[in-house]
Formats: sequence, C-alpha cells, structure tokens
Amino acid sequence: MRYQPADSTGLAMLLDAAMLVVRTVQRHSAMRHHDRQIAAARQTLIHLQAAYDQIAPTTVTVLARYRAPDGAVHQYARHLREVLPVYADQILTEDAWTTLTATLAAAEAAGHNPATLLRQAAHQRPLDDAKSASEALVWRIQRLGARHAPDPAAQARAAQARSPLRSSKPSAGTPGTAAVRPASDPQVTSTSRGRRG
Repeated sequence: MRYQPADSTGLAMLLDAAMLVVRTVQRHSAMRHHDRQIAAARQTLIHLQAAYDQIAPTTVTVLARYRAPDGAVHQYARHLREVLPVYADQILTEDAWTTLTATLAAAEAAGHNPATLLRQAAHQRPLDDAKSASEALVWRIQRLGARHAPDPAAQARAAQARSPLRSSKPSAGTPGTAAVRPASDPQVTSTSRGRRG
C-alpha cells in the first residue's frame, strides 16, 4: 500500500482543521464576550460538522481497508501510551483506532518513522475539542506524511523491507518495516480486530 490519501481524505482533513480553527475563535470570542462572533462561530460549526459527518465515515472506512500486522499494532499502542498517556485508553477503544494503525503502517511502509509522526501529530494541538481523538490523529498524520517526505536512507530501508528477496522477516519494532496487508487477509486475527473497541 502506497502512502497516498483516499480521494475524500483531503476534504476530511480540511473540515477537521476548519472545525478546530472555528472552535478556537469561539473560545476567544467567549473570553471577550463577543456575542455576535460566538453565534457566528456556533452556526459555522453546525455546517462544518454536518459536512464532516457526511465525508468522514466513508474516508475512515477506505483508510481502514488495510491493517497493520499484529506486532506493529502492539508497537503503535506502546508509542501511543508513551506520547499520549491521558488519551491512550480512549483512543484504543475508538472505532477509528484501526484506521490510525493502518495510517501509521502505510506511513512506515513509505519510510516514515511512525513514533515520530505520532509524536508530532500529538503535539500539534490539544485533542480536547476533537470529536474522535483517533480520527484527529489520522488527519494530522496524513498531513504530516504528505508534507514531510522521509529521508533517502529511510526510503531505502522501507524498499528493502518490502522486497520479496529478503530471506529474513524484519521485526515489527524496526522503523520502516511494517507491512500493510488487506483487511480481508485470512492472517488478520480476531485479536487485531478486537482492538477497534
């Protein structure tokens, strides 16, 4: 699986970012008691949320068609607990957790370091306003993955990891080695499905 967003991913990312901006404006307006701006922000949020609710479910489903191997999923969960200990339990039980792991695995297959991407996404802004913390991280990681290409050495390691000529199977904890397999693959276990929440 190439690290390439689905057709509607860009729109979902834009709507998610727009809602965060409008919520920020709404908070600042409330602090200054600007009633008109608060009302305008509230109305804008209603429209943005309606559009997002139409786009996001399909996009999340498309992105989740590929699943990370069980070992990689466990590794991502460890990264999550280290980076976002307050949100980790919530994210691990959200439906979009599978989409988040698929997004991290696709980024890793493209040569990105998943732990670094997750840390950068987590530190961009708080997740308090996010309707789904895992979905918010998916969009952030998609943006980061598209904006920052991995260095040539990481790309070479990722290409080597995907090569069928390799005689040994790389460990799931090695950056750039997570293989992404379709959700219909019979090797996908009930354990990895059960982590969706």
